[in-house]
Amino acid sequence: MKLPELSLDKLLNVRTFMMFNLVVFLAKVAYSFALDFPGGYFEDWHIAKNLVQHGIYSEFINVGPTAYKLPVYPLFISLFMLAFPAFPFEALVTAQHIIYFFIPFLLIRISGIFRKEKAGVLTAYFFIFSPVYFYYSNVAEVTNIFVPIFLIWLYQYFKIYTGHKFYRPDFILLGFISAALFLTQVVAVPMVIFLLLYLYLRNKIRFSALAFILFTISVFYSPWVIRNHIVFDKIILTKTPFWHNLYFGFVPQVNIIKEVQLISEEHERYTSGLRKSVDEFEMEKIFKKETLRVLNGNETVFFKKAIQNAFLLWYVPARYYDDGFAALFGRKFMVLGMNIVTVFALFYFFRFHRRFFYFSILVFFNFTVPYMIGHAANTRFKLDFEWFQYAFISLFIYEKWFCINEEKPIKKVAVQLPENRES
Repeated sequence: MKLPELSLDKLLNVRTFMMFNLVVFLAKVAYSFALDFPGGYFEDWHIAKNLVQHGIYSEFINVGPTAYKLPVYPLFISLFMLAFPAFPFEALVTAQHIIYFFIPFLLIRISGIFRKEKAGVLTAYFFIFSPVYFYYSNVAEVTNIFVPIFLIWLYQYFKIYTGHKFYRPDFILLGFISAALFLTQVVAVPMVIFLLLYLYLRNKIRFSALAFILFTISVFYSPWVIRNHIVFDKIILTKTPFWHNLYFGFVPQVNIIKEVQLISEEHERYTSGLRKSVDEFEMEKIFKKETLRVLNGNETVFFKKAIQNAFLLWYVPARYYDDGFAALFGRKFMVLGMNIVTVFALFYFFRFHRRFFYFSILVFFNFTVPYMIGHAANTRFKLDFEWFQYAFISLFIYEKWFCINEEKPIKKVAVQLPENRES
């Protein structure tokens, strides 16, 4: 029997994509149940568990309250512990699968703002067929809600940026989502603040609107700061583990350069066990003391570590560096191919759409530099923004080879600002 022909135009149709997306969603659910929910859970899970069982936001109940993790994801987990006490992890993972089912439609909606819906569909295909994203919704990690929150933020931001009709509630929503984003992943803060200022500098909104957005952010963000001050009698704007991240960046298992492996495995095991009985403020002193000690006279190693971390972030973490077949075909070939295409795309957009080029550099830079300073030990660090790399590549491929006649190339799209902007 002859199979129906699937043209490129039909393949990039949202309805066609929906069928593929549904199949992938069902496959993910089947995979989870067949393998008895293979993903793991970490600090956020323990904090949520203690919050539900003891009413204390704490990783180790004997140590006391914590500000080690930002609150949005632990609170998200706690909802499933309360609603499904018999099988909270299974309920959480299933919910994350559902979230991943809707993420591609956010990608398509954002592309649609710029009249590039088919490029958005291509991005969505990259996303659903990514092996790492396929698996990662099985894991109880913050990336699973950071990505959709960030996409919602971008959608709301670009609605305002492109001059689509908006009102004061749109500014409230943007402020609320910004605060939620800040309370999910601190890495988003510099870029978001810069882009909000850019709205004003590009004359997209008035100063009063910018001030209103920033005020809204402070209103929704302030409960976390107030809670920390009440509990710890300290001003903690984000979270506590600064020196911990620097310290961990020098342990052997997260590095491939021998010179950077300044902290012994014995000392790392010692501090790992100590965390279970010593509060994070005292631990920060211990991490700081040891980090400064090993760096004394070895300051140039910090720069080698930064270059190494950038490489590992955009390739694979050190613990997968020498892994065999699974890492090679499941991750290494994929990221190497994407990175090569990304370089060509950077040259293309630099020539034909300079503003999008600068925006992309901002995104890549914002998500790379923090891990150059600390460590790049986890795959999830890249997953926070790898979807954007898919979008970047997809738009390049679409503009270069697959652009349908009725859609003008991005370099020719002119966005008209509304005559009357809401302030």
